[in-house]
Amino acid sequence: MKREILLTNRVYLSPCKNYTKEYVPEVLRPMLDAILRDNGLPEEWAGKNVVIKPNLLAKRTPAAGVTAHPLLVEEAAAYFKEKGADVTIADSPGGLYHPKLLERLYETTGMKTAAQNSGAVLNLDTSSVPLGDFTVIKPLAEADLIVSIGRLKTHMLCDMTAAVKNLFGSIPGAKKAEYHAKFPDKRDFCTMLVDLCRQNAPQVNIIDAVVAMEGNGPASGTLRKVGALCGSANPYALDLLCSSMMGYAPEEVLTVDISREKGFCPASLDKLEVVGEDPAKFTHRFKRPKASRNAGLLKLLPRTVASRLKREKKPVILEKKCIGCGECVRSCPAETMELINKKAHIHREGCIKCYCCQELCPEKAVVVR
Repeated sequence: MKREILLTNRVYLSPCKNYTKEYVPEVLRPMLDAILRDNGLPEEWAGKNVVIKPNLLAKRTPAAGVTAHPLLVEEAAAYFKEKGADVTIADSPGGLYHPKLLERLYETTGMKTAAQNSGAVLNLDTSSVPLGDFTVIKPLAEADLIVSIGRLKTHMLCDMTAAVKNLFGSIPGAKKAEYHAKFPDKRDFCTMLVDLCRQNAPQVNIIDAVVAMEGNGPASGTLRKVGALCGSANPYALDLLCSSMMGYAPEEVLTVDISREKGFCPASLDKLEVVGEDPAKFTHRFKRPKASRNAGLLKLLPRTVASRLKREKKPVILEKKCIGCGECVRSCPAETMELINKKAHIHREGCIKCYCCQELCPEKAVVVR
C-alpha cells in the first residue's frame, strides 16, 4: 500500500476538555473514522503495519506539556489494534538515538504505559533507511499507515510546531544536527520540513491542543489550555488551522507559507472546510517565542537592517541553572559548544542560531536574548 498525502481542504476541530477516558475516546475515535474515510482507506487493517508517530521531543513527563499526551497515543493505538493492525509506537527524539535511551524516553513520557494498555509495540530498532532525498527511521519508512500525533506549541526557530514539524522526528537522532547545519537559513530549513513531511506521507494527522504551549516553545514555554483536538488527512491544511488558532497570519509561519506556495494547502483560513466547531472559539494570540518576537516590526525595515537585527538574537547560557549535563553540547549542529568548568559555553563565531541548545536543555538553562 503506497502512502500518499491527500491534499484535501477538510480539517476537523472538536472540543476536548481534558485528558480523561471520559473525553478522549469520544472525540478522537470519530475523528479517526472521518480521516480514514477522507483518505478512502479501509476499515479493516488485519495484517497491516500501522505506526503511531507521537511528538516525543525529549524525556519529559506528560505534565510538562512537551510531548504528545500518552492517552491520545494509547487510544489511537487501541483503535487500530481493534481493526486488526500490528501497531508500533515510534519516534526519534532530539539527541542520540539508542535503544536504552528510547526505553527511558518511553517510560518518562508515558508511552510504555500507553503501549501496555493498548497492545502496541514500542519501537527499539534504531536503524534507518533512505526515503527519497532523506534518511529516516526504519519503522516509519516501512509503515502501511503513519498516524502522526503532535502537540500544538510555539517554536523558537520555526515559530510553530504542529503536524508538519512533527515529521522531523523521522530523522534519526543526531542526524537532525546535519540538517540544521545543512540548512542554517530559516526559510531553507522550513522548506526542507515541508518536503520531508511529503516524503513520509502521514495520512492521519492529529494535533493535541487540549493543553498547548506558548512563549519559548517547544520545550521551555508556558502551558496554555485550549481544550481542543484537531485533525486532517492533510498535515499542511491542519497547520493552517493551527497557526490561525495561535493568532498567526499564514505568512508568519514559514512552513505554512511555503505549503501555500507549493499548493499543498489553501491561501487562507476561510478556504478551509472546517468540520466541527468554529475555530474562533479556540483562537488566542499565543505569546511569541523570544527569537521571533517583533517579527512584524522587522518587516517594515530595510531587508539588510532587519536581517542584522534577527541575527543578533542569540542563545545565552544561564550559568546558575546549568548543571553541566552536556546535552546542549551533544545536540549542537555547528559543534560550537563545549563544557568549561562543568558549565556550557557557546563559541559565538560558529553559532548558526538554530536554538537546538535551548530546545533540548532539560534545566531551561538556555535563553534567547
